[in-house]
Amino acid sequence: MRTETNWEPLGLCTGLTSLLIGIAVMLLWVLQPQGLAASAPVLFAMQFNTALCFALTGAALMALYLPRGNWSGPLSATVLGFSAFALVQNLLQRDFGIDRLFLTPFIQSGIGPPGRMVVGTALSFMLINAAILITVRLARNALPQLVLASLVFVIAASALIGHIVNATASYEWLPLSRMSPQTAAGFLALSTGLLFSRPGDLGYRRATIAAFLAATTYLLLVLLTYLEFARQEMLFTEELPASDGGNARSTLLAILLFSGVAYGLMVLFALRSVQRHRDVAQQLSESRKRLAAIIETAVDGFITIDDRGLILSVNPACERIFGYSAAEMLGQNVKMLMPEPYRREHDGYIANYNTTSRPKIIGIGREVEGRRKDRSTFPLDLSVAKVNLGRQTLYSGIVRDISQRKQYEQQILEANAELEEFSYRTSHDLRSPIASSIGMVSIVQDMIEGGAGPDELKPVLARIEQSFRKLDGLIQNIIMLTRVKVLEEAETPIPVAKTINDTVERLRYIDTGQTTEIVVDVPATLLLHKKASRFQIVIDNLLSNALKYRDPQESRPQVEIRARRKDGAFVLSVSDNGLGIREDDEKQLFQMFRRFHPQHAYGSGLGLYILKKSAEHLGGTVSFHRREKGSRFTVTLPDGRAAP
Repeated sequence: MRTETNWEPLGLCTGLTSLLIGIAVMLLWVLQPQGLAASAPVLFAMQFNTALCFALTGAALMALYLPRGNWSGPLSATVLGFSAFALVQNLLQRDFGIDRLFLTPFIQSGIGPPGRMVVGTALSFMLINAAILITVRLARNALPQLVLASLVFVIAASALIGHIVNATASYEWLPLSRMSPQTAAGFLALSTGLLFSRPGDLGYRRATIAAFLAATTYLLLVLLTYLEFARQEMLFTEELPASDGGNARSTLLAILLFSGVAYGLMVLFALRSVQRHRDVAQQLSESRKRLAAIIETAVDGFITIDDRGLILSVNPACERIFGYSAAEMLGQNVKMLMPEPYRREHDGYIANYNTTSRPKIIGIGREVEGRRKDRSTFPLDLSVAKVNLGRQTLYSGIVRDISQRKQYEQQILEANAELEEFSYRTSHDLRSPIASSIGMVSIVQDMIEGGAGPDELKPVLARIEQSFRKLDGLIQNIIMLTRVKVLEEAETPIPVAKTINDTVERLRYIDTGQTTEIVVDVPATLLLHKKASRFQIVIDNLLSNALKYRDPQESRPQVEIRARRKDGAFVLSVSDNGLGIREDDEKQLFQMFRRFHPQHAYGSGLGLYILKKSAEHLGGTVSFHRREKGSRFTVTLPDGRAAP
């Protein structure tokens, strides 16, 4: 937004001008140059007291705009009091002795007593210093200050114009204007400094104040001219012949007067129009600022294009969404943000719409694909509106990156599919051992009724026990899976070596008497800052799978456990020389209820799935690598504080 220039230096300059005028005239009175006074008496038209007041008032005005100008108020108050005494002297026609208080005049200047300040000068000093005091008191410009300064400007302008045009009538119609040219110039400088330094405090522009003062001055000039003509006409009426000359002069005077009035009315109308336009411009500026604030801070992207598809404006959200800077997008065709086939068809679509006015996206909105600067594509919601500006048609578009929403939707679909499969497989796997056990119980009852002995019942009871163990194992896995999803736990330092060694001792003899050689290669001081129970689930599943699915034909079954910190991450690997995983089964490796060697060991098919979910919950990943003999599972967890 355009701002006005700081004109406070103007106040300093005008104050300095008044100060210099006062000092120069005071020096003339102090030096008392008789010859100069005789040859140029106009230089002494300003009295010593008047010059002193100009010097003090100029200093007060300068102090008003200086950082530490605390002496502005006392100076102005002093001049205000002195000029008030001078004005009272003139009104009461008394002599209080202040005319010769500082210096006794060596010559007589003016028509009043020696050294006396005239009425107009005293009143102008009172007005201008009152304006300075108001500014000091309020610490800003105020309407009374502008009014007082304007009155001084008009009085000084009338006096100066009277001297310029030699219009003696100005003293007759306005006694306040009876002052010397130096005095009038000093008051013009002081009032100008007050009027034009900080008018923005009241919402006025300098151009408005200048136009008002110019109109007032012009009207004053016209009026002085009219009065001077009237005075000259009265002086020379008897010398002029009785002819049409009087009417011509009257006509000329009337024209001058009417032209001045017309000019004043036009200036007032112009000022009023300027004020209205300024108010409208300010409202429009505020409206634009509010709209810009909304658009600039919006999460969605806003794009404006013309009827040729060229980008006219974008907001910061567009830069974040597409990866381009605003400078790279402005002036380019909007199809740069589209992948194929939208990119190829876009120009034809705009041309078709401009011809047929049949929308496909405009006013409707739809889901499309966008293209980032790195050439990657992503889904987005797009809604387009047509903006008809009369001579130009624009299109504004709102784009929203829905990649995360799509990801969530896909996760929900996958979770629903897992839930359906989990419900089906769980109900099937739970029912199977229960149905088998019920059948076995019926067989046992029949055998007991037939007189079967304990030795005959043992195999059947063992099968019942096996069914219930399978059922118990499945239930435990389901509980563990639920625990993985809902367990809330704080991170604690985990001694990795101790945790692994304790798990090895607990699981060393799973379902077999065969001894497996277990090698643990973990630094004793390695710490991991994670959730202990979830990390325990990872260790249990990795080690139990390696032990359960050993190769019965292997003469020396072996499991190797390694843990290291690598590139700021914790890496745990478990390798074995067991049955391994077929290449065709790798895609289903971490899915629920996938059993790969049911003939060697019974399992629920949830172990690797629970392992994967636990690793992901800890912020890591699990991967599988086929070995020449056996398998290797690697779990990688982020942990910047893990250190040997």
